[in-house]
Amino acid sequence: MKKFVSRLLNLELLSEVEIQDICNKVSEILISEPNVPNKKTPVIVCGDIHGQFFDLVSLFRIDGIPSGKRYVFLGDYVDRGKNSLECILFLFLLKILYPENVTLIRGNHEQSTINRVYGFYEEIIEKYGNPRIWRMINEVFNLMCVGCLVDGRILCVHGGISPKIMSLNQMRRLDRLLPIGEGSEFADILWGDPYEGKGFQPSPRGSGYLYGEDVVIRFLELNGLTSIVRSHQLVIEGYKFHFPERNVITVWSAPNYMGKCGNPASILRINETLDVSDKDFCIFKSTPQKKEFLERLEGFDL
Repeated sequence: MKKFVSRLLNLELLSEVEIQDICNKVSEILISEPNVPNKKTPVIVCGDIHGQFFDLVSLFRIDGIPSGKRYVFLGDYVDRGKNSLECILFLFLLKILYPENVTLIRGNHEQSTINRVYGFYEEIIEKYGNPRIWRMINEVFNLMCVGCLVDGRILCVHGGISPKIMSLNQMRRLDRLLPIGEGSEFADILWGDPYEGKGFQPSPRGSGYLYGEDVVIRFLELNGLTSIVRSHQLVIEGYKFHFPERNVITVWSAPNYMGKCGNPASILRINETLDVSDKDFCIFKSTPQKKEFLERLEGFDL
C-alpha cells in the first residue's frame, strides 16, 4: 500500500485494477466498524477537504502521519476541488495502513446523488473515460461511519443532530448500508447546521434541519456529552464556536476554498481534558502550486 501512497504523492494515476484492490481492502475494514466508534484522546479532528489534495497532504505536515497520531475526518472528501480522487485514495490508503488511527466519517458529499453533480463524477470521467471507478468508490462511501465519539464525551459528526434521533443508541442502530433517503435520520446528521433560533427548523439546503442551542443542550445532557464537533459549513476564520455555551464547534480544513475564498483552515487537537478552546486549533494556509507542493514533500515518509 505504501507504494500506492508514493505514486499518489507524485501525482501519478493508479490503474482501475489497483483502485479496485484499494477499495476492497478498505471496505473490509470499514464494514467491521460500528456506526459510532469511540476513540481515546489525544485526537486530531479534520473538517471538510473537498478535493484539495495538496492541502490535505500539507495538513499531515503539522502533526505528523497517523502511525503515531489518531485522526478523525468529518467527511466531504470529494467534490469542488480538482483532486477528489487523489484525496479519497490517499485517505483510504492511510485507513488501510493505520486502521485504528484513522476514522473516516461520512459527509453529505459521500453520496452518489451529490457527487454525481458537484465535480467528482466529471473528474473520474476526465481521468479514466468511464464511471466505473466513481461507482466503486461510492460503494465504499456507503460503509463509512455515521459519527465518532472522543473519550465517550465529544460527538463528532459531519453536520449535526436530528429531531428523530435524541440518543446515541438510536444513532448506533441506524442501518448505514441503506440508501440515504431525503428526510431520513442519517440525512439529517449529514445536512444539519446550527442556528440562533430555538428547536429544529427545516434547513434551507433542502435536506436536514437547523438546530438551536436548546435542543443541543438537551441532546448533550441526555447522552452525557460535553459538545458536538462538526464541519459542513465554510467558516472564514477556519473554525467557529457556536452559541453562548460554545458547545457546537465547526472545524474547516479546506484553505482558500475552491481557490477563491481566501480563508485559512484548521485542525482541532482534543486532549485528555476535553476542554476545547481557541488554543487547541492549528491554523494553516493553502498550498496552491504543484511545484511548492512537491518541494514540501521532502522528508514526508509513511
